[in-house]
Amino acid sequence: MKKKRLRKKKHTGEFAEWGRQLVILRNKKDGFDDFFDAFIEEAIESNGCFCGGGGKEDILDVVVELGPRSGDTDAKMMKVTAWLDAREDVKRWRIGPEFDVWYSERPRYQMKAEDVELRAIVEARKDQPEIKVSIDEL
Repeated sequence: MKKKRLRKKKHTGEFAEWGRQLVILRNKKDGFDDFFDAFIEEAIESNGCFCGGGGKEDILDVVVELGPRSGDTDAKMMKVTAWLDAREDVKRWRIGPEFDVWYSERPRYQMKAEDVELRAIVEARKDQPEIKVSIDEL
């Protein structure tokens, strides 16, 4: 086993950082920048999380970095999703399984029957440079 200093430097063991993919479908196409700014400030940063990804108009695809498991990753994700539930401009959202953001490949999200609309939107836009997502990667 590596020494604690190396485990921390390499983000392994108790220092592993966990995340989940989050796909958000909005019910309107305007005001994306304002929504994205509010999402980052109110849902992500206020809960001690980070995120990476992007979107356009009515869809946002990000990986939310929740930190180490000792930081209660489930509680952080519940706060993020509660923020989404409180928003009138969010039509639907889906989260993927938890994974190690440093060393794991992003797990494949299993689409459900009610995600047909989301699948169609993502597939129609996957070739656009602003949205680099494939439904098979979700």
